[in-house]
Amino acid sequence: MKEHYCKYCGKETTGVDYDYLIGSDHLACVISSMPELRDWANGNTKKTKHVEISNWDKLVGNKFDVMGASFIIRDAEDTGDIYTAWVHAADDNEPFVRVILFSDDMHMQVKVLPPIEYDSNMTPYDLSSTITKNHISNPSIFIQTIGEALLSDPATRDILSYISRKQDNVRFKGRGYTQLTGTNGSSGNNLW
Repeated sequence: MKEHYCKYCGKETTGVDYDYLIGSDHLACVISSMPELRDWANGNTKKTKHVEISNWDKLVGNKFDVMGASFIIRDAEDTGDIYTAWVHAADDNEPFVRVILFSDDMHMQVKVLPPIEYDSNMTPYDLSSTITKNHISNPSIFIQTIGEALLSDPATRDILSYISRKQDNVRFKGRGYTQLTGTNGSSGNNLW
């Protein structure tokens, strides 16, 4: 097989798809060497706008149910491009989930922290997905996105079932169910 090299950068181009080549030269190298093409390319590329979520703290106090288990968001932190929310089972002081949203690439990481009484040997694990601006358009949609992430994993569904049974035992043994203060997930506030 004959090897080809880009005359601009000197790198081998044999394995590069021909859609990214002009002759045996990299398309990007050719464009960068011609000022009129470089200016045209810079003016016609879409620049991704950094998503800023201005109302992230409005997630705090939102309650929601997944598979009969009740949850509440107790804390939300904003560091500019990384947004963190801590989700607790409604009757527990220990967090059940840490949700991190990386706004630069709209990557959402959900770290599940299984209750110790469920399985003391089980370690925290991650669920992740890429989301769009629609997923963070308001708190209730984002909360629904968290719920869908939890439902996407079979092990997490088992833990949710366990939490639901545990909460039902508390509700139906006459001790009642403590009503937590806060807003429900149906507010229309935009997050970004």
